[in-house]
Amino acid sequence: MITQNVRGNILKKYNISEANFLGKGQEAEVYFYDQERVLKLYKPSEYSKLEILKQFYESMNSSDVNVELPKIHEIIKEKDVVLTIEKRIEGGNIQKALSYYDEQALDSFFENYLSTLLSIQRIQLKKQFKGIKLLSDYDDISSKDWNEFLKQSLLRKNTEVDCYLKRDVSDYEVKLNRLIDAFTVGYEGEYALVHGDFYPSNLLVNVDGQINGVIDFGLMTLYGDPLFDVALSWILFDLYDELGEIKLEKYLNKVVNQLGEEVRSTIHLYVLFYSIYSANFFSKTCSDGHYKWSVRNLNNEKFWAALKI
Repeated sequence: MITQNVRGNILKKYNISEANFLGKGQEAEVYFYDQERVLKLYKPSEYSKLEILKQFYESMNSSDVNVELPKIHEIIKEKDVVLTIEKRIEGGNIQKALSYYDEQALDSFFENYLSTLLSIQRIQLKKQFKGIKLLSDYDDISSKDWNEFLKQSLLRKNTEVDCYLKRDVSDYEVKLNRLIDAFTVGYEGEYALVHGDFYPSNLLVNVDGQINGVIDFGLMTLYGDPLFDVALSWILFDLYDELGEIKLEKYLNKVVNQLGEEVRSTIHLYVLFYSIYSANFFSKTCSDGHYKWSVRNLNNEKFWAALKI
């Protein structure tokens, strides 16, 4: 957490008013810097991750993508804080507006949403990052096979969350073993860049509601099965249950119609994996709303019935 005193000194040093505040995410506070750049404030512990992220952004070849992508111009160490000066991407957050869309507008956004997601998978990297995950959670997991990476990550994460999930998820151990078995077979599909946190709040849209930019690579950015992003784009689309199950199912059907019925099982597999893997992302004691969301997914028998394992 950045204290008010530290924040005030930094803003004064860089001649930025508190009125220039644009927003706050899980990791950074964002301020208007000039017409082409923003300034972000991070905790000092984020410095090494930011260096990796800067190199990653510089390695992206976005010639086949029709949206703006992030860029870190500079990383600066200050006392008690790290700041970055980054590319400013024009656009607003669409998340809250979606609940007011009529059927036609929402359907149009679904099309734009899926099209943007699939275009990200065409991004080529000039320099491939080491392993499967850009920012590694567990340094001892170095497998270059996608399924083995997911299996080992699941086993490690389970040591942190099983005491909570055993309490709140029916037949948790049986369900966990089903997922582990699914990832025991070597992965034979294609590899592509995976954003890993693709949902409306990480998209910027123009005045016409068209997606103009994609932000916040990093936390779950991977190099693996592109269907992982597709799965998260579905389950994270309505994270706060503002649209309802019927509209969410409409998006899933649109995905299946475009990519084939055979993807339905894999999409549910990745949703269930992510529900365990992210259960303690925002609360180490699994006591927040995201954990409850994870539990709800893991107790959804429709999701388990969709698996072919």
